[in-house]
Amino acid sequence: SKYIGPFAIELIINPVSMKLMLPAWLGKIHPVFHVSLLKPSFQDAIDSGERDELSNEYEIDKILDFRTYKNQRQYLVRWKGYPESEASWVQENNVNADRLIKKFHDERSFVT
Repeated sequence: SKYIGPFAIELIINPVSMKLMLPAWLGKIHPVFHVSLLKPSFQDAIDSGERDELSNEYEIDKILDFRTYKNQRQYLVRWKGYPESEASWVQENNVNADRLIKKFHDERSFVT
């Protein structure tokens, strides 16, 4: 298997980056990972409070840009309560903000 663990999440940095609590035997591995590299593990050791925290849905504050990546449209989103430096690219089908997408495209159509 290409996965090792499980490891507890120490900090949710932003909706797509997690800092894990890694054991010393892993050496000096950087503990921050993109969620695409992680796989959930729900064990009895994880209490319900932690499980609730992990399932929080983040709210989009503003759509900043868009691109096509690997034939998929993505939006650069700024997350509510996070600085613009924490903005991240999200696939269109994972963006639950139709009003913000419309506003973004409407504003872009006026740029000359």
